[in-house]
Amino acid sequence: MLKKKEKYRVYITHNTYRGMLLEAGRHPGNESIIQMPGVRIGNDFFFDMVSDSGINATYTPTMCEKDHVYADHLSTRLSEYYDFSNGKLTVSQVHRHPDGYLHFSPGDHPANIKLAQQFGGVVNGLIFIDPEFRIKFWYIDEDGDETEAGWEINDKAVKAAMPRIDLCKLKETVERNEAMRKTIRSAKRRTIKEGETKGSIRSRLSDLFREHSEEGRYMDNRIKKVLPPVTVAVETVATEVEPIKTETTPVTFVGDKAEKAEVTFGDNMAEETSEEAIMDFEKLQEILRPYVVLIPEEYRKQRYEGELHGYYHQETKTYNIVQNTLYDVRTDASGLGVALRKEHAGREYGDLSGQFGLSIIWNEEQAEVSIRDNTGAEINIDYYSARQDVFSRNQGIVEQDRMASKQAIITGTGSGGFKVGLELVRAGIGSLIVADNDILAYHNVCRHECGIHDVGRYKVDCFKERAADINPNCKVYTFRDLIQHVDPAELEKLIWKDSIILCCADNRHCGYVCNELADKYGIPMIDAGCGPRASTGEVFWYKSNAGMACYTCAYGEDKGVDYSNQAVRRRFYATETELEKLHFQPGMYLDIQLTAIFEAKLAIDLLMENEAGYTPKLIPYINQCTVLLNYPVDQDMNPYMHLFGQENERKPFTWKSGSAQKNESCSHCGVEKVPTDVGGNTVL
Repeated sequence: MLKKKEKYRVYITHNTYRGMLLEAGRHPGNESIIQMPGVRIGNDFFFDMVSDSGINATYTPTMCEKDHVYADHLSTRLSEYYDFSNGKLTVSQVHRHPDGYLHFSPGDHPANIKLAQQFGGVVNGLIFIDPEFRIKFWYIDEDGDETEAGWEINDKAVKAAMPRIDLCKLKETVERNEAMRKTIRSAKRRTIKEGETKGSIRSRLSDLFREHSEEGRYMDNRIKKVLPPVTVAVETVATEVEPIKTETTPVTFVGDKAEKAEVTFGDNMAEETSEEAIMDFEKLQEILRPYVVLIPEEYRKQRYEGELHGYYHQETKTYNIVQNTLYDVRTDASGLGVALRKEHAGREYGDLSGQFGLSIIWNEEQAEVSIRDNTGAEINIDYYSARQDVFSRNQGIVEQDRMASKQAIITGTGSGGFKVGLELVRAGIGSLIVADNDILAYHNVCRHECGIHDVGRYKVDCFKERAADINPNCKVYTFRDLIQHVDPAELEKLIWKDSIILCCADNRHCGYVCNELADKYGIPMIDAGCGPRASTGEVFWYKSNAGMACYTCAYGEDKGVDYSNQAVRRRFYATETELEKLHFQPGMYLDIQLTAIFEAKLAIDLLMENEAGYTPKLIPYINQCTVLLNYPVDQDMNPYMHLFGQENERKPFTWKSGSAQKNESCSHCGVEKVPTDVGGNTVL
């Protein structure tokens, strides 16, 4: 519906009119597009130049697909001839309907709205040839509402609104910038890295004399955020460059009237120091910093279409696009934009640019990237593989492709279990089943991979999120419960053939449960934990159907008592009586990690030992039971301290390994069954 007539008015020059006619006449019988950069002052629009659709444009009777890169580049170069400080940069598109259709077609409306949203409203026009020649303009607001606009040819009005930049002024700008560069270098006020000044002088030629609002926007989704014109007075100390003295009288618009304003450069601006010049230079460098767009290789191969999620880092101007498998887990990932195939680029998909202004159009497997808030900087595209690049430093040590077929079941996600699980994720393991009913508390933070922002969350939820952040291809199944309370039928559905069970809980009872699961599914197991204050670590491993001593053989019968009680936790934890004497603490995170890393390396050995070309790191050097020494303590505190010799012989970061003796009377694996209160053999 048309609103009040001629609320908006368009002014063009004879050259603009001539260019519109020539472009329409070059493509008889076909649609054609003329692009016109100009200036908006209030509700008046001024245009002094046109650009064509580009050398690779496509023309048909029903549509014109312009060569966006060429056309926008040409428009940008043309606009550099003009001073836009009187108003706001705008862009108009005028095209021809060869069939005589008297209004915008349904296909024109999305493009009109998109352009209007870029520039805060635009005037677009149509050229009609048959049955009679005429030109019409409409103002399109950001909601897509159209108002017919009047137009006229008025060279004088356009020249006053958008004067061409004076050649003398350009020359002075070049000289001032060169003087600033020499001054900065001679004074050694700032060290500039090689390549950092790329494009700075070129940009200043146009930027110093063009002041836009932050809403002023270029074609092809580019915002030109230009610093206000800044004149620089150079220090006379330690410089070979004399300040330049010039006087100019540029035209400044107040409302719709032109007034003269005096601007001087040189001596009378000596209050502006080289420090200010440097600050301005740094702002310019930041504007010119290239954007970096990281795109999953998997997205390129499949020409992914849909929403883009990930992280935008303002300080480095980096868009880190992540696969949806990670976005489904990470709660802090944001919507960045959308990706479409070129043949579907006209499809309605909400705001194509998304929250941070990123859009990808796939031309075959190549990405055409647009950034709504582009400052005119380059856009560097880097494709990465979440599967290959993440594990590239593991090649030749642990082959990720083979680890991808392995699985681990982890019981307990405290400081040790959480670390073990993440190390397996980093090694490229294909799947993890994680069970724990514990919630992260403040007293956990100093010994845990998680931090204060995770307090109050289930540890298994935190683990799944962190694992996805490292390797989104790893399948992580979580249970907010103890492993012995997990539905056996549900668990059986998830267990892979090449799997291992890792007991990382701080109680003996869990070790017995894990041993039963290991035998049930015919997979190996590892039980690990720390002693008082993490002075020592304890690691026990077992392979089902290998004739080895089981967990019950090594540690005695499960007495079925309250395993949450400190007194019946693993052997190296202090008893209730000892707590009073020792003021027991579980130990520092660093000390706990020695045991966790040992367990993770052993787990990889057990999973990979039958893989061709793999060299085991621990199995050839250890027996079934290993005690690790973090630091010596009194033997009364830790009964296994004697294994490491006399006090003066005990060296941190060493281990002692021994065999567990198989008990033929073991209630779990022995031939002769005995009551459950009968103990087994000594471990070491």
